[in-house]
Amino acid sequence: MAYNIQLDIPTKSLNLLNQFATSHGCTYKLIQSKASNSSIQFSSDNFDHLEELSSQLLGSYIDEESIKTMVWES
Repeated sequence: MAYNIQLDIPTKSLNLLNQFATSHGCTYKLIQSKASNSSIQFSSDNFDHLEELSSQLLGSYIDEESIKTMVWES
């Protein structure tokens, strides 16, 4: 079972995305790219890895409970 979350990432940060995702035990795919932000789907077999990645990307703007509502299983 995989856990997934879709987040908007600044397009200028896409070159760091592979290293950031793999260092958190996650994979990613580009959903949509725009001039300023790109929509990225992150996936992991481990919910904790995905939660940690999301927390670091979103910072203090979101809490653990909110992240749980954004994650879906596949």
